Amino acid sequence: MRYSDAGVDISRSDSIKDQVLQEIQSTWGGAVRPLVGGFAGVMRYPGASPLVAATMDGVGTKLHLAMRAGRLEDAAADLVYHGANDLLVHGARPLAFLDYVAQARLNPEVVLAVVRGLSRACREVGAALLGGETAEMPDTYLPGVVDVAGCMLGTVDDALLLDGSRVRPGDRVLALAGSGLHTNGYSLARRVLAASGLELSSPLPGGSGESVGDALLQPHRWYGRALLPLAEAGRLRAMAHVTGGGIAGNAVRVLPQGCRVHVQADSWPVPAVFAWLMQAGGVPLDDARSALNMGVGMVVVTAPEEEAGVSEELRRAGETVWTIGAVAAGERGVEWTAPGR
Repeated sequence: MRYSDAGVDISRSDSIKDQVLQEIQSTWGGAVRPLVGGFAGVMRYPGASPLVAATMDGVGTKLHLAMRAGRLEDAAADLVYHGANDLLVHGARPLAFLDYVAQARLNPEVVLAVVRGLSRACREVGAALLGGETAEMPDTYLPGVVDVAGCMLGTVDDALLLDGSRVRPGDRVLALAGSGLHTNGYSLARRVLAASGLELSSPLPGGSGESVGDALLQPHRWYGRALLPLAEAGRLRAMAHVTGGGIAGNAVRVLPQGCRVHVQADSWPVPAVFAWLMQAGGVPLDDARSALNMGVGMVVVTAPEEEAGVSEELRRAGETVWTIGAVAAGERGVEWTAPGR
């Protein structure tokens, strides 16, 4: 199976983004700070000294599995962690969150579970759940389905903004462990699960005793506690949140022209859930790498002399860290290095 077989075409999505970019940029005044490939939009609020960062996303089709498993609250919390991480890569601290919850016919228990999850996660990342929209639209949504999306706002001092411009050839590329699929690749994962004949309660093949449901519904991690102190101390040159597009598709977003990342493919252990998805679905390696995070939730670029110290501080903060590659001079992009090289 390929991601496109599950109804998701990343290349089509990228082409749409390219087409609408000119329209988007036509609304920008002098207060907007352009970020090539940015994970959030950044601008200066009139009369204020910090920059304002904002990002928008949705939980996606993970919600279908979460509702089946009775874990809707956790999936809603994932949306807050996702948005907070998107701000984090630019050095921004979360400030406020706005949500959108919609169903064909509102189920009070479902809405309450969503808001509980959002509230719990907002408390954890330090953001106020400032408001939102609850919509009932019978002609737009299927019965029993819920859609959850939201906008995360944050702030960052001008001098601390991370935009990739400080990345240099020779820099080291670190990876922080993810927890399962986070909030990407679920259209493919659900298709593989349906074809496999397994249930959410079935043991994960090749796993260490966890169920398929537990493996697929692991919460999206928030990396701010470990990374914000390092970012604010000026010890990081760039970060990339590994979401749709995988490691390569997101790491390239924080590279300046003339810099190319070489990722060593065997430099971290790929969790069992990804091996199972590839095997059970016959998913080609290239497709898996573009649809899934393969066990890496965040990529960090730091100077060579900072590599050991940054890695040690992240481990002390409870993170699992690997050095997975380096930045070299060359055409802007990311390439995979064969195992053993």
